[in-house]
Parts: sequence; structure tokens; C-alpha cells
Amino acid sequence: MRNFKFTMALTAAKTRAIYAGQARFILVETDQGLKLQLPAANFLEYVSADGIHGRFDVKIDADNKILALRRI
Repeated sequence: MRNFKFTMALTAAKTRAIYAGQARFILVETDQGLKLQLPAANFLEYVSADGIHGRFDVKIDADNKILALRRI
């Protein structure tokens, strides 16, 4: 299992693309400098009127499946 932290600042306009089905993935850069492509659906609970903002922690298993995603 691997654990990554990252900061996200996604505008409301870009967040709307998730709901419209135009964006299936979100590309983030971890604190370690790695780029992760994460399913946009995993972030739906963190959407606000301003978009998606904050620090996040994601746990990924050996098969690159998300075990947990949480705002920290």
C-alpha cells in the first residue's frame, strides 16, 4: 500500500465538467512530485460551490486501486 498527499484547487467551472460527464479523471501532482490520474467520481463528496479545494490524502494498493481518499 502506498500513501500520497496533494493539494487541489479546482475551479467551479472545471468541477462542472465532472458533473456533465466531460471529465472522468483528475490529474494531481503529489507532494513527492508524482502525477496521479484519479477517477473524478472519487471527489464528488468534496465539491462545493467554489469547486474542489484542500489538502488530500490517498491510499493506493499494489494494483493501483484507491483504498481511501480523504480531505486532511
